[in-house]
Amino acid sequence: MEWFSLDGIPWLGVLLAFVATFALGFFWYSPQGFFRPWQRAVGFTDEQMKDANMGRAFGQMVVGNALGLLVLAVLLVALGVDSWWGAAVTGAVLGFAFRGGAHLLHDGFAMRGPVATWIDTAHDAMALAISGLIIGLFL
Repeated sequence: MEWFSLDGIPWLGVLLAFVATFALGFFWYSPQGFFRPWQRAVGFTDEQMKDANMGRAFGQMVVGNALGLLVLAVLLVALGVDSWWGAAVTGAVLGFAFRGGAHLLHDGFAMRGPVATWIDTAHDAMALAISGLIIGLFL
């Protein structure tokens, strides 16, 4: 896999993108954002949310987000993307196609309605677009 190389990765851009995705997620899944419609769509009650293991959830999110941003940076470098705009569009397309596609598959089999799927898909596409933009500023 010649394309999979850590050479040329703008590590500061990846770190800043990591922080930016947390800021976006904090708003997106807050009561001021889409938390209540998402909560209704997935069928979680306030009591279930209080009993949730948020440490595990955040731990999984940190690992998944770090891996995803690393792969995004590797792909941007391997594809020769050299502008913030191209990186933002690439991030959005990857977020919508791959992460959104995964939500469609998993939510379909979990019998979740489309509201949760679209809230999560829109978040992921936006997060990867912003991440691409930030990483692209350092390419």
